[in-house]
Amino acid sequence: MNNALILLAGGTGKRLNNSKKIPKQFIKFQSYNLIEYFLQNLDQNIFEIIQIVVKPSMQKKYLSKLKKEFFFHKINFVTSGNNRQKSSKNGIFSLRKINPKKVLIHDAARPLADNQLIKKLIKELDQCNACSPYIKHNDYIKYKLLNSKIDNNVLYHIQTPQAFNFKSILKAHTLTSLVNSNDDISLTENINIKTKYIKGKKTNFKITYKDDIELFNRLKIKIRRHGIGYDIHKINTKSKKKLTLCGVKISHPPLIGHSDADVGYHAICDSILGALSMRDIGYHFNNKNKKWKNANSKIFMKFCYQQLKRKKFIIVNLDINFICEKPNINKHAKKMINNISNILNLDKTKVTIKAKTNEKIIFIGNNEGIAAESIVQIQNE
Repeated sequence: MNNALILLAGGTGKRLNNSKKIPKQFIKFQSYNLIEYFLQNLDQNIFEIIQIVVKPSMQKKYLSKLKKEFFFHKINFVTSGNNRQKSSKNGIFSLRKINPKKVLIHDAARPLADNQLIKKLIKELDQCNACSPYIKHNDYIKYKLLNSKIDNNVLYHIQTPQAFNFKSILKAHTLTSLVNSNDDISLTENINIKTKYIKGKKTNFKITYKDDIELFNRLKIKIRRHGIGYDIHKINTKSKKKLTLCGVKISHPPLIGHSDADVGYHAICDSILGALSMRDIGYHFNNKNKKWKNANSKIFMKFCYQQLKRKKFIIVNLDINFICEKPNINKHAKKMINNISNILNLDKTKVTIKAKTNEKIIFIGNNEGIAAESIVQIQNE
């Protein structure tokens, strides 16, 4: 294994002084707590495993659905200690059997650490054993009591995530003489492992006080994802039934399929499921299952809408394209958009339906089948 992440979430967050006395990493900011927000924004292919270090009672109360909600990350839980250093040690020791090459240790109260910074830290470990981001102080500083100036050039704000060769940080936690360190770089430096410091980001601040919450709400980014769907079915020229496209009955021979063969709805479903990293429609509604024989594809659309709600995403725009010689899609586009809008609780202006012929080329061009493709853009609420 190459990369692992330890996310420290065992703190009590007393300095936030919130009335509900909930540790800050578990407070909901609109749809997400800080841990959920960070994981939602984290690229899926960076870490093979994520160890969240947390009190079991807090995990049960606030993170019980996390592994299911963020199944695209491999997440485990590790019991936290009674201070940061012990929690970090528990996280590191939990990785001994896995033995990753590189490990990053991050505070859950820094939800705006972005993928660019994370990837840069990982890359730096090719040339060093320990690496940490920092930012310089801008403001004039002086001692309150002595009224003397402090040189800003010698002051660094140290951030997380901090990155390590796994064997180095494991050795540091084993041999260090420190007992209550505020970060992990101090542990490796304590056993004479040099740190490479790289420029961090001011947006990667730690949420500590109430004012920080307002700043977080202003800076947090909208997470946008895209999905592509495609479906094609053969026309049943011998059937006297009507064609169904996006829930609209059309005077045209129907398509052959296990369900109602609504290629429009099927393409839309696949695009939404793809954007949510939930595989495809066949995975959730197997065409060998008799339950879905001749089923109304509206059922599949409603399922996809529920998944959007469950994962706290909304559709930004939906673009559907039909490829067929007949029927004339433009005549039915308005009704199709109405159906899509009603099922997905979506403003009609966010839905586009287009159509192209196949210029009488091969299968579709010979009027033997109809295809549909869909592209969707979604964002977190």
